[in-house]
Amino acid sequence: MVIVQKYNRNEKKHKFLLDSLLFCYECKHRIGVRGKQNGYMFMICNNYRRNSKLGLCTSHGFSYEQLENQVLQYIRNIFEKIDSEKIEINIKANRTKYDYDKLLKKIETEIRLINDNIDKMYVDKLNKKISEEMYERLFNKLINEVKKKEQEYTEIDNGRKENKIDDSEEIKRIIKEFLKLEKPTPEIMKIIINRIEVHQDKQVDIYFNFKNLQRLTENDSKNL
Repeated sequence: MVIVQKYNRNEKKHKFLLDSLLFCYECKHRIGVRGKQNGYMFMICNNYRRNSKLGLCTSHGFSYEQLENQVLQYIRNIFEKIDSEKIEINIKANRTKYDYDKLLKKIETEIRLINDNIDKMYVDKLNKKISEEMYERLFNKLINEVKKKEQEYTEIDNGRKENKIDDSEEIKRIIKEFLKLEKPTPEIMKIIINRIEVHQDKQVDIYFNFKNLQRLTENDSKNL
């Protein structure tokens, strides 16, 4: 019996460490890693590769090895700093210095008082203590105040919910696992990184999967 081996022509022969994480900053398409050029693997924007004659993007044909080494060193530096200096990674947003519950209760009280005033005004209108015109003017003013207070309440409540998301323990676990590895795997890189955007001018933006880790690094910019 003859066994025919089937091959998937689309199957990649080599799995790169940053596989599927690279994107073009300019057009947001994926960046692929191609064969060697002058002995080095190089990146290319897939949109440019498919539509080079249309001028939809530029090649972004930079050295893949250089980018990989740069990203690894950057992450290792961050993780070693966090691990050795015991940096607090459960970063609080600016608004957390307030007591969310007290703020929300205060706004609830203000909304209730405004609505009470609207009710009293209506009674005064019925008793002809204020004119219809005066009632309408004050009513519209107070309703607008209620809408502003409700919007403020929603924003503060959303901030409270966001700050309940604490991924600091998971980050600590990932840091220990990453630092133990002599050579990180593509799997752990996908756990740490959401996407890497490469600019035409060689600037590199790294977006992490962890909210607190992203806050630690959001002011950083890197260049190839």
